Amino acid sequence: MNLSFTDNPYKTLGVERDATEAQIKQAYFALIRQHSPEHDPEGFKRIRSAYEKLRAGSERAQTDLFLIDERFSELKPEDIQRAATDPLPLTLEIIRRDLIVLEAQLLLEEAAAAK
Repeated sequence: MNLSFTDNPYKTLGVERDATEAQIKQAYFALIRQHSPEHDPEGFKRIRSAYEKLRAGSERAQTDLFLIDERFSELKPEDIQRAATDPLPLTLEIIRRDLIVLEAQLLLEEAAAAK
């Protein structure tokens, strides 16, 4: 999946991140009526691309994995401060959680490669 830092299919379609598939589809068709391929080919491509990234569960999950949270998009190095305390010790629970996340990412990559 090729997402740039400025791609945000939710913003393109004007829906929230917790929108249902029906809400996404409704927003898509409303925008397509306003930006037909004949009158606004670039707008149509942008809207169609956003819809393709959100229309089904697997595409949406993959998009959400790679989509940068907006609150971190303007983070500057001077905003980062060293914590006053040492990090928590590594526990089995933390390792299990990290392994589950890694396994989910590998499964998504396998699914994308199988297409």
